[in-house]
Amino acid sequence: MSDAQEALTRLKESLCSKAAAVWLDAARVEQVRGGYVLRVTGPFQKRWFEERHGDAIQEAFGAPVRIVADGPARRKETRHRRAAPRLNGPAGEFAVRMVRAFLEGDGAASCVVLYGPPRAGKSVLLDWACSRAGAAIFRLDLERLRRGGSRGLVPRKPLVVADGLEQLSGRQQAQRTLCMILDAVQDRGHRFLGTVEGHPAQAGFLPALGNRLMGGLLVPVEAEIVVKGAPAAPQTDDALLAAMKDVAARLFQVERELLDSATKRRAVVAARRTVIAAACRGGLDAKRVALACGIRSERSVREACRWADREAARDEAFAATMHQVAQVLASP
Repeated sequence: MSDAQEALTRLKESLCSKAAAVWLDAARVEQVRGGYVLRVTGPFQKRWFEERHGDAIQEAFGAPVRIVADGPARRKETRHRRAAPRLNGPAGEFAVRMVRAFLEGDGAASCVVLYGPPRAGKSVLLDWACSRAGAAIFRLDLERLRRGGSRGLVPRKPLVVADGLEQLSGRQQAQRTLCMILDAVQDRGHRFLGTVEGHPAQAGFLPALGNRLMGGLLVPVEAEIVVKGAPAAPQTDDALLAAMKDVAARLFQVERELLDSATKRRAVVAARRTVIAAACRGGLDAKRVALACGIRSERSVREACRWADREAARDEAFAATMHQVAQVLASP
C-alpha cells in the first residue's frame, strides 16, 4: 500500500463517520510536489471535509493537502466513454446538457427527473449517464422495490439512478420506500436521476413522492413528431421569431411590443437576447434574426449568444426559460 493510501486509511479511521468512510472510499489521492491532492466526488464533499476536518486531514497525511471536487464523469474508471446521445430538437439538447451537469455536479440540482412519452430517449440518456459515471453510480432495482424489497436501503454511491418510475404507480409501500431512499441520498449530499413516462404529476404517485420529484429539476424529453398524410406547410422564419418573442415576453413579464423597440430596459434586453440565442442555436439564419430583432450587426448576435450561453451555464432557471423559448422551433 502506498503512503497516500495508508494516510487515507488513517484518516478514515480517525473520523469515525459513515458518510466520511463512503466518500473516502470513492476518493482518490495524488502525490504532488510539496504535498497531496485529495479528489472527492463533488463540491458538497469538498466543503464538508474542508470546513469540518481540515486539521484531521493535514494530520493524517503529514503534509499540505489540497481538496478538489472531482466530478464522477472525470474519474479514471470512466476513461472508455460513450459519446453523448443525440436527441431530437432543442429539448433533446437541453436534456443532454442537464444530465451532463448532473454527472459533474456543477451547480446541478440534487434531484433530476427526465419525463416524456415512450421512446423519447429518456432511457438512452440514463444509460449514457451510467456508462459515464462507472463505479460512482448505483442503479435502483424498481422490480425489487415493487415486490417489497429494498427497505432500509441506503445507497452509498454518490449518484443514484432509477429508470421508469411510473412502474411504482399504485404501489404505495414501494413509493414510501423510495421516499426514504431519496431522503437518504439528499442527506448524504448525493444526487438522484430518474425517468418517468409522462409528467410526474400524472403518474399516480403519492403526494410525498410526487412532491419530492417535482421539487427537483424537471427535464422534458420529447419524441419526434411524425405527421401522417400530407405535411403541414412549414412556418416562415419571421412567424417563428414572432412566436418566440411572444413566449419570451410572457416569461420575462415585459410588454410584447417592447421586444420590437430599441429600449434598453434590462428585462427587455434579456428577453431579446434569449430570443436571438434560441433562434440561432435552433438553426435560423443570423442575418434574418438580427433584422427581426432590430439589430444591425451580426457581432451583436454573437454577443447575445455568448451571453445566453453563460447565463444558461450558471443559472438553471434561465436555462429552462431559454428552453421554453426554443420549444417554438420544435412545435409542429
